[in-house]
Amino acid sequence: MRNQRNGKGKYRVWSNRKESWVERDGPGEENEHFVIMLKDRHARAALLAYAKDAADFGEHEYSRDVQELANRAGQMHPNCKAPD
Repeated sequence: MRNQRNGKGKYRVWSNRKESWVERDGPGEENEHFVIMLKDRHARAALLAYAKDAADFGEHEYSRDVQELANRAGQMHPNCKAPD
């Protein structure tokens, strides 16, 4: 997702642990993030690479969870489209 020129992201992230919106999430800040929509045409490739890297670091259960997301993402998603 693209950041707006003012540094604010298009989406906000909710922290289930803290039960509040994530703050200090702009470019270069502590909680900077990037949201990937599963229907995004490029999501599958991104998630497959993420899952492989997690497996390379021995995080096999987490890697399998991400792989399951990848199997529903990108061109495998029924509403696949180019990102906006």
